[in-house]
Amino acid sequence: MATENVGAGILNIITESLYDKPIVVFREYAQNSADSFNKLTQSYKGSEEETLIHDLESHFWFDEEGDLFFLDNGKGIEPSEFRMQMETIARSSKKKTSNIGYKGIGRLSGISYCEKLQFINICSLENSDYQSYSFDCLYYNKLKNSSEYNHLSFDELISKIGSFEDKSSFHDHLVINKILERYNHLFSKRDTGFLVIMKKINLVLERAIQDSNFLNDISWLLPVTFKQELLEAEKVGELFKELSTENEMNVTPAKCYNFFFNESKVERPISLETLRSYTCKVDLTYAIGIIDFNSNQISIKKGNLFSGIRIYIDNMLLCDENEFLPILSNLGLIDHSANELIQSTRGIGAIIYITDKTSISTNARRTFIEVADASSIEFLTLLAEFVKKIYNARYALSKYSSFKKKIINDNEESKEKLNNLKTLAAQTLSELAKEKIVLNEQFQTDIPFQELSLTEKKATIKKFITKQINSDIQEYLKSVTDPKDYTNSYDDYITWVSSKYHQ
Repeated sequence: MATENVGAGILNIITESLYDKPIVVFREYAQNSADSFNKLTQSYKGSEEETLIHDLESHFWFDEEGDLFFLDNGKGIEPSEFRMQMETIARSSKKKTSNIGYKGIGRLSGISYCEKLQFINICSLENSDYQSYSFDCLYYNKLKNSSEYNHLSFDELISKIGSFEDKSSFHDHLVINKILERYNHLFSKRDTGFLVIMKKINLVLERAIQDSNFLNDISWLLPVTFKQELLEAEKVGELFKELSTENEMNVTPAKCYNFFFNESKVERPISLETLRSYTCKVDLTYAIGIIDFNSNQISIKKGNLFSGIRIYIDNMLLCDENEFLPILSNLGLIDHSANELIQSTRGIGAIIYITDKTSISTNARRTFIEVADASSIEFLTLLAEFVKKIYNARYALSKYSSFKKKIINDNEESKEKLNNLKTLAAQTLSELAKEKIVLNEQFQTDIPFQELSLTEKKATIKKFITKQINSDIQEYLKSVTDPKDYTNSYDDYITWVSSKYHQ
């Protein structure tokens, strides 16, 4: 793309309109690492590929100086292409069908969050051959607020805020060598890689990193591994292995690499403990995945991280129910309100991986599907139908359990209604899981009584006692054939109850 006639304002649009959340810098630079790894592994198969993947690592860390680093031991960028890729926008050697990021603008996401953004192309660590391209973000912000900015082209802006150093002119060898010193083991089998340095990150990004939910957020965001216990577990293990294995389309839905933050390995935060009664496969033609739910109600134990629907492309989080349900509503693909459906979907845990990247692509923000053709609409329609099944199952189960708790008389009419509600609930669950599900006769709570709080225990006891007392009252009233008055009715009832339980 020629950029000499593109205004400088395009950089502001890219960095502030497309990338409006601090965590996007982790997404963008993780994508670049994963794409670099993919270049190295795409010609390998089987055990050779597994061995290579095992050796590939991407490390993020935040130091005491307020600097944020992103390092990988991937292929890096061809030295002859490095400067061109750094100085232009929408120029990328990545392909839509084989790479996560392919629009050529993701590297600029960090400009809004630091004082200086530096890219180091590690051409040869052994020889200390480095290329560097730096952006002076402080000067950029100063220019952006000046009258000069509106008259600059993108190329002119980059020439003012950017600086390139080739291998022959690079002068910070000692600084970079010191940074890489503790990661020398990453380069024992290959000599190339890439380093991104965000000098003096701003308060917004620093607070995001220090937030208590940060590790959880990037655990869902990045293309990271499942816990080993999931892959080794009975029944569900095969499902998780299938997601991690190349399919007939030569696509590995959940292809993952080794990511570390401050030396801690990042893994998808799903464990055996977080799984519910059923974990089943989901097939949406353009995507596959799993859905995890209980057979007695579409609800979740408080604190379970595996909640809601997450959609991935190349194992990088694209969006969740908060983003895609309002859009499905705007497109007229769902009947109920987005808020109602959000509450329903949070009662299950589901991960959906887009496998057909030829037909389905993402929007510029990489937060949702690019609604541009029939295939995208068809996929979104299938997704909407999936959400409706969750909604229907939730309310069918709710009606069944609610009536079961309220029922007092075991007469034929009540039994028939309860059985009809039970049949409907089982049908909606079977449609959701695509397998026959039989509901237990005894409705049980998700949480064992011993794990409830004191208040919850008292409420549970109250419900149980109330149901039994109502049943006793009904039985007592049947035994009263000719009441003369009611003034002694309570005492008469107590006498009757005492005789019933103390015969």
